[in-house]
Amino acid sequence: MSDFSLAAMEYAASFGLLYTARLYLLHVLERPPGGHKRHGRDADRRAEEELAEQEGATELKRFVARTVGADIPLVPVVKTGSPAAVIKRFAEEEGMDLIVMATHGRTGLRYILMGSVAERVVRISSVPVLTVKPQPLREAILKREDIETELHLP
Repeated sequence: MSDFSLAAMEYAASFGLLYTARLYLLHVLERPPGGHKRHGRDADRRAEEELAEQEGATELKRFVARTVGADIPLVPVVKTGSPAAVIKRFAEEEGMDLIVMATHGRTGLRYILMGSVAERVVRISSVPVLTVKPQPLREAILKREDIETELHLP
């Protein structure tokens, strides 16, 4: 979990309160490329994933307690796999009406090489996706003076 995720949480919490919706906080542990080959048997690999998910759930609960608190009722969930595919599948299986995700502001070569999980989810999900640009990224991209200059405001 990152501080960028908090921006998405603000929006999700607003929708949750407005529509009395159940909020899930999903954290996906990415499986290393070729990880299934290194670990040998499927049972061994799944046991390792379950242990990682349990540790991730503990960390996620700490993150929620530290940053969100008890004011917002959340269902923390940790899964392992390809983030975009896991998010899509989870949202569909749970019958969600909306996915809210923060963008991380990658640009240039890093974006081209790594892509964006949020962008992939938008492309593959049958569930609507709201992407949220955290305040520090919005400020870095567009400043008030830029708007005033472009609109020729005094």
